[in-house]
Amino acid sequence: MTIYTIKQKMSGTGTIHDIASDLYNRNIRFPAGHVYAVVLAAYYGGKGYTTHKTAAAAARKSHKMADYSHMVIDSDGNTYTSDYCGSLVHD
Repeated sequence: MTIYTIKQKMSGTGTIHDIASDLYNRNIRFPAGHVYAVVLAAYYGGKGYTTHKTAAAAARKSHKMADYSHMVIDSDGNTYTSDYCGSLVHD
């Protein structure tokens, strides 16, 4: 299992669309074989993410979450945007 930590942001900064919380660090746990995570904005609370083995699976989930503020990251913290062809594009 790999864990990527999204560092806590300073209180009163950013927007409700940020994946960083102003209350605590967020630990994204990637089970063995999972490389990508679709992370909801911290505003929504709860676990707030799903992990995926493939870019295509992460892109599908990102499209399903289009009504919610979210970001696709990999286990190294790189960010991606889902295109409309079912692929991820490195930001």
